[in-house]
This record gives sequence, C-alpha cells and structure tokens, in this order.
Amino acid sequence: TPFITALIGWLTNWIAIQMLFYPRQPKKILFLTWQGLIPRRHKQLAVEAAEVIEREILQQHLIVNKIREVDLDAHLSTTAHTLVWQRIAPRLKAVPLLGSFVSDRMLTTLEEIAAEEIRREARPLLERVALQFEKDFHIRDAMEENINNFNLDHLEEVILGVARREFRTIERMGAVVGFVVGLAQLLILWLSGAF
Repeated sequence: TPFITALIGWLTNWIAIQMLFYPRQPKKILFLTWQGLIPRRHKQLAVEAAEVIEREILQQHLIVNKIREVDLDAHLSTTAHTLVWQRIAPRLKAVPLLGSFVSDRMLTTLEEIAAEEIRREARPLLERVALQFEKDFHIRDAMEENINNFNLDHLEEVILGVARREFRTIERMGAVVGFVVGLAQLLILWLSGAF
C-alpha cells in the first residue's frame, strides 16, 4: 500500500507540473474543455507580468533618469572633432578661392567653437529626448507585447531550465507524502484489527 500511494503521489504531482504547459491547444473531453495553465492564461500573464515589471522593477521614470545621467562629454569632443575635420573641412577646402585660406589653425579654432556649442546644446537636447521617450515609450505595452510574442516552447524551456530541480523536488515530495499516507492507512487498518 505505501508503495502504491507513493507512486500515486509522485504521478499526480508529475501530471500537475505537466499541466502547466500541456495541452497547448484546448482539448474537449466530453463536456469539459481543458488547456494547460500557461497556454490558457498566456495573455493575462503577459498583462500582469508587464504591470509588475513596470510598477516594481523598471519604472518609466527610472529609465528617463538613467537617460539624463548619461555622460556625454567624451562623446561630444569626439563628435566636434569628427564634424570639423572629416565633414566640414573637406567641404570648405573644396570651395573655390575660399578653400585655399582654410588652415589647420582655423579648423582647430572651429573645432573648439563647435565643441563648446555642442556641449551647450547637449543637455537641453538630452532632456528633450528623455521627455519624448517618456511620452512615447510605454514599458508596460512593450513588455506585454514581448511576453505575448514569446514562443510557448521556449518559455517552457526557460521555466524548466530555472525550476527543473524544484519541479523534481515537488514530484519526490508527492511520492514521500503518498508513502506516508500509505503507512498511515496501514496503521489505521492494523489498529482497527482489519489485519
């Protein structure tokens, strides 16, 4: 008896774990329709997961604040240098008559002016980008869409990859509980004199 109940306990827990993912498509059995928990509630899980991620983990303002914290200075100097020496200088030198007056000293001065002006405009531009991002990008919608588009086979692989050991423990615990229940049944039968 304890071994049979252990097998039943393990089997019921194994079936319960399988029923998280299967059947993928709704199956009709007599008057009941059955579908695995995750496939059946995929859209609802996407909505709720996206809401939790937005509310608890990745708030909109957090991303905007991170955009505002971006250190642009090193990039701005490189941009000013590239802009003057690789984009503007060849065009200026190609202008007839004016091109012969363009010197490296003039370009260096122009680079310094460009770098100063770019630095002056960068922060307000970054602020406008951050505000536009906050207005246009909705984390919840993006997360919901990504989760909805997540392939269920791949989702199963991910969940099993993370929780395989815990699922095995649940199956074993079903066997242990079943075994204990079987022993309890034997004890009750023995105490009642049925043996």
